[in-house]
Amino acid sequence: MGKDPAFPDVIDDAARALRRSRAPAWLVFVAKFGYVARGLLYLIVGGLALLRALGLGGATADSRDALIHLLGSPAGTATLWLLAAGLIGYAVWRLCQAILDVDRRGTGWRATGQRAGFFVSALSHTGLAIFAAYLASHPFHSGGAAGQSEKVFAATALGWPGGPWWIIAGGCGVAAAGVAHLLASLGRRYSDRFVVSPAAHRWLAPICKFGLVSRGLALILVGALLAWAGLSHDPSEAGGLREVLQHLARQRFGMVLLGTMGCGLMAFGLYSVFEGCFRRVDGPPMAKPS
Repeated sequence: MGKDPAFPDVIDDAARALRRSRAPAWLVFVAKFGYVARGLLYLIVGGLALLRALGLGGATADSRDALIHLLGSPAGTATLWLLAAGLIGYAVWRLCQAILDVDRRGTGWRATGQRAGFFVSALSHTGLAIFAAYLASHPFHSGGAAGQSEKVFAATALGWPGGPWWIIAGGCGVAAAGVAHLLASLGRRYSDRFVVSPAAHRWLAPICKFGLVSRGLALILVGALLAWAGLSHDPSEAGGLREVLQHLARQRFGMVLLGTMGCGLMAFGLYSVFEGCFRRVDGPPMAKPS
């Protein structure tokens, strides 16, 4: 049997991605470490959902639940500290994308929306990093700490002038991010900055596309829950990934839907790890001489 050339190529591809990165070495490390940390979280979330669907334990979990789950694993505390560092690195990278425009997206309306999304992502991953560090340093005080951020936001925003409209706008923003994931899965847009051989891309592509579509659909559903909380003036209607997975499990053929989404979220986790390995990391645009 002939040997598939894709697998020997991936080590060379990862090395070429490092060589072609035009950012300072510290930023390259921070970005790649961050992508891998995010990927590990989604692998855990998706794996727990798949196990639940197969009747092998598991759970319908979000990112915070995944961090709590790590507490019971071997070397869980050390893993949490590593994830906290990686998630802070990812937040720093998102800030660089948002403020310094390291991806050269520009200042058009679409680019501004994308960069605003990167800024929100930086804030949310900073919160996850703090939560991971808290769990690592207080392993016996994790109860009730997870899965409430969307409801807290909705309850707080309802007290603002025009509060329901802020919640609806937030839901629309999350759903728009989901649509962006779906669009990114079309063609090769998702891998514009990947440094991989054509052979490697052939086996990376279906995993990346499945992952992006799955996370996109999940974000659209999260956005819908948040928007409904604003429309109904009821913060308890808001929910995150955990509530989306629970909702899927309650449907007809719910375990099939849950298992499919679990596989998709694991695929997104792999996509994020691939970004850590094969993405070219660019630095801030250089100012043109006057």
